[in-house]
Amino acid sequence: MPRFTINANGSLTADDGSAAVFKQIDHQLIHVPHLAPHVILVPMPRDDVIGIKVIYLSHCWNESYDPVRHVDAPMLIMDGIRPRVFNIVRFEESRVLPAFLADLSNHRLYWTPADRNFGVYNATTIIDGLAYTAFFTLKKERGKLSGIRHSLVMRVESAYHAPQPSVGQRVKAGAAIDAALKGKKLKFR
Repeated sequence: MPRFTINANGSLTADDGSAAVFKQIDHQLIHVPHLAPHVILVPMPRDDVIGIKVIYLSHCWNESYDPVRHVDAPMLIMDGIRPRVFNIVRFEESRVLPAFLADLSNHRLYWTPADRNFGVYNATTIIDGLAYTAFFTLKKERGKLSGIRHSLVMRVESAYHAPQPSVGQRVKAGAAIDAALKGKKLKFR
């Protein structure tokens, strides 16, 4: 299956280096080099270190399509049947995601009321009530990526500036990781 690399301006480049132009493309055909899957190592309270494979979904760098706002959008990025468009601000901000998530234990983490994911943000960089926030799921998955073992997979569903504090239940990274390792869900209060 051919893949296309997205550039900082939203254009696509084919594997041979040529420009690729589409009116519509499936988000799974787009490669974002700085968001390639990788493994983070998270220290746990009892001196264990847990490997977590991190996978980034396209919502980290694109946004919902609005036919009024995006009337001149050069390309629709399809997430199933939902059209989305490249967002240069989200794309540029997503460059910090790998380092941000690698430092998971040092950020605020909360279980969202949607009962399906977590939110994480840096509480020291809240500006005007907003903080760059990543939303992710955490599930058990054992394997190796680039020679590094992992016990969990983190699917980063989206990342953007969100109001903080957000609705949700604060949780420690260690508790979230431990629950995922045991295949349990945290209870939302």
